Amino acid sequence: MGVVTRGKWGSGLGFGVDVRATQTARVNGPSSAAVGCVEMRPGGSHGRVGDKRKGDSWEAGAGRGEPGVAAKRAARGGHDVAPHVNNTRRRVSERKQNKTTVDDLPDHVLEVIFGHLASDSKPSEYFDAMLTSTRFKRAGTSRRALSNAGDKVLAIKAKDWRASNGKSNVTSNSEICSPCDLDSLRLAGASAFANAAVRAGSVFAKFFVGSVSFYCVDVTNETPENNAINRTRGAELLADAARDGSEDAHHVLAVMHFNGSGGLRKDKDPEAGAALCVRGNILFNSVAAKRELGHCLQDGFGVERDAVLGKKLLQEAAAIDQANGVGMDVAVVAASAAAAEVEEVLRKRNDINTLTKAIDAAAQVAAAAKTAASKHLTKTSTQKFLLDWYGECGNLLLPGTTSCSHPLCGRVETRRHEFRRCSCCGRVRYCSRSCQSADWRLQHKFACLPLLELYGWAESDTDSMDDETPGMPVGTPGVDA
Repeated sequence: MGVVTRGKWGSGLGFGVDVRATQTARVNGPSSAAVGCVEMRPGGSHGRVGDKRKGDSWEAGAGRGEPGVAAKRAARGGHDVAPHVNNTRRRVSERKQNKTTVDDLPDHVLEVIFGHLASDSKPSEYFDAMLTSTRFKRAGTSRRALSNAGDKVLAIKAKDWRASNGKSNVTSNSEICSPCDLDSLRLAGASAFANAAVRAGSVFAKFFVGSVSFYCVDVTNETPENNAINRTRGAELLADAARDGSEDAHHVLAVMHFNGSGGLRKDKDPEAGAALCVRGNILFNSVAAKRELGHCLQDGFGVERDAVLGKKLLQEAAAIDQANGVGMDVAVVAASAAAAEVEEVLRKRNDINTLTKAIDAAAQVAAAAKTAASKHLTKTSTQKFLLDWYGECGNLLLPGTTSCSHPLCGRVETRRHEFRRCSCCGRVRYCSRSCQSADWRLQHKFACLPLLELYGWAESDTDSMDDETPGMPVGTPGVDA
């Protein structure tokens, strides 16, 4: 600022000038001196003289021919900030103006986004997203989005599979609404949403709705004619799903051919069922088809018997399950441990002196094994629906029919004596050889003839041989048609 002192205090002036401010002004230029105002100390007290106001005589550079801060500000158009600051603000403003919002997205882009959401989200999450705005409703119920509906978004509870009026809404075409009306979907129930996905072309929706339509009957609210129509449509949807590449549909159709489901006993076609298993194994490397085909080869059921190849396929299926984290082996170990504990308690009681008590004891052991195994097994959405339809919802089976005894299956008979029964005890029935084999490992071996023999209440050899599968020794897992 043009004032030079020899020390901290001026001589004979009564006030001093801070040397640091003067040095800053000379080194960094006038603007820095103006920003850090010169500090005057009149009479030993600290006071601030001079400021950055326009035209102030204490501006740095004033008095020695240099342009002051006010002049530089005027040359820049009166702005107090440096040019690079202005450029930064301008760029930020331009980015805000050019920023794309959801409202700017085209409808087909939103439909693609909801398509990805439909393939990997829960039903509640999907509906919450659709309720965000009117455009989201249209995008979420569009054919493009619903055509990608997968097992997660269609993990529908059996108790929700009904219309608002309380009537069954399995596959009635009059209640299948358009895929673009969310209000109708909400009012008609979960079945309308699943059927809308079917109409949109979802492969999994065809398999899911087909399985539900074929196996889930409503004896109370539906007539036998309507149940027969539902079964016919279910079989058609399963066939469509198989043609579209559903590996699960291949296995279900194979089981239906094995048992002649939906028809008479003479409608059984083991060759067609084995052919579907071969197709599912070759095209999709399906574990279910591979396992079923392995049992068919071992038993010579529908194909020429080849025990070596059948064993190889079963080993491959087990290896795939282990690689995918399916805890079948862990469940078997847990079931065996739980059954051993209950058996030990029953032995100590030593009060099983009738056949009825022996059967009840066997049931207790099997129930303990089933409970322990279920903690390590996971049901698919379709299996859970079928099990809850006749369990939690309390729907009745057709008179004289039963369900598959495998704890994770859920399929039911469409006529009396459709499923094959155990060749050892004849008290359980299975829809397929793979279900029988898995259930034997999990629970039935604790409640079949070997356990009854343990307590001395087995049937005679003559009675056992009457229901025995040819070539299958007593005490080993087998099924009888």
